[in-house]
Amino acid sequence: MKILSLVLPFLLLLHFGCSSQQETLKGLSYDPPGSVVTTDKEIELQHRRTISFASTKVFSSNEFDGGKLNDFYQVNDTLYTAEMNAENVPINNSAWFAFKLWSPVKQSISILLKYKDGTHRYYPKMSRDKINWTRVDSLNFSIDTANGTALVRVDISPDTLWLSAQELFTSSKYYKWIDDLAEMQFVKKEVIGTSALGKPIVEVEITETNKPSGLIYVIGRQHPPEVTGALALKSFVETLTGGLELAKEFRKKYKTVVIPLVNPDGVDMGHWRHNSNGVDLNRDWVNFNQKETRLVKEKLLSIREESNVPVLFCIDFHSTQKDVFYITNKDAAKQVDEIYNKTMAWFEKIKEKNPGYFVNIDASLNNPSAPTSDSWMFNTFNCPALTYELGDETLREEIKQTSSAAAEAMMELLLKNVK
Repeated sequence: MKILSLVLPFLLLLHFGCSSQQETLKGLSYDPPGSVVTTDKEIELQHRRTISFASTKVFSSNEFDGGKLNDFYQVNDTLYTAEMNAENVPINNSAWFAFKLWSPVKQSISILLKYKDGTHRYYPKMSRDKINWTRVDSLNFSIDTANGTALVRVDISPDTLWLSAQELFTSSKYYKWIDDLAEMQFVKKEVIGTSALGKPIVEVEITETNKPSGLIYVIGRQHPPEVTGALALKSFVETLTGGLELAKEFRKKYKTVVIPLVNPDGVDMGHWRHNSNGVDLNRDWVNFNQKETRLVKEKLLSIREESNVPVLFCIDFHSTQKDVFYITNKDAAKQVDEIYNKTMAWFEKIKEKNPGYFVNIDASLNNPSAPTSDSWMFNTFNCPALTYELGDETLREEIKQTSSAAAEAMMELLLKNVK
């Protein structure tokens, strides 16, 4: 009884302490209430199927990785409605859609894009091969802001047409890209574990030295629809692995660690925001309730411990309505001031390399107590840690150019040992 009387208060303290921490965590200003609760939640699974209409010979399907189409029905001879539901709520409004269309008869049809628990966000992209993508002509697209819907007109034929919120950059493409990188002698890949549904989470290390002077951490795709961030990360990494003399010199001094696909389940399931457990992974960097965030955290910590060198830069790639760098707030403490100044020096170098590009800096969201990856990395590694966001509709060539310039600027900054 004495043991029970001692243990019971401890267990109660542990239980209520953990739950109260979860409840008192604060997300970012735009987060819906409840989004920082990162324990497992129920999700609505879409039915993977092909829907056909005998009278018009129109076919639609979501049977591919990244597909999102909860229902598709005919309104009249040429008008159809496509309905997309969020995986669960609360959720940020990243209303993803992706489905394919075909018909044995060439014809033009209109599709009303309609969303449950969200409103239209993305300008539609289309492709005949899932590789080359173009924006739907503006004459064939309109948004009804009052109802949160959009209307798109497309030509369909026996050749399959993919219609999607963004390009399809799914797990299989990541794994192929990583395999290609790993053919370089100075690139090593490792499966650090699997997602909740068993998909590989792969870490890539880029270096030409066994004794690096410092580490750079790069992660991405915590949020499935954020394809422009994924494209930027790809260009950033390819600059680090490229043939520039700057990159060669950098690899001989530093090690870059990349985990490009943190949420493979959500990406392949066509989710708007969450993983397969219905959780926003970028709000799980305090409690680490989810397998994916735990794997990434443990790997980053173990590499730092094994290397016994400082982490110098941490970047998490994302997407939003515009290009923006979310940085940690400047603080009066000297050490934090040094981190802030180093971050600003990097931005200045980006401007030098890309004079026509506006470096949009925002310190209003990131604070050291937020349950986000950049806050955790900032607190853990005492280095510049930021979220690099790319606009949903930023031109793809511009994404490639600016993210490559960002990589070059970082390499120059660190090689000059600017603090």
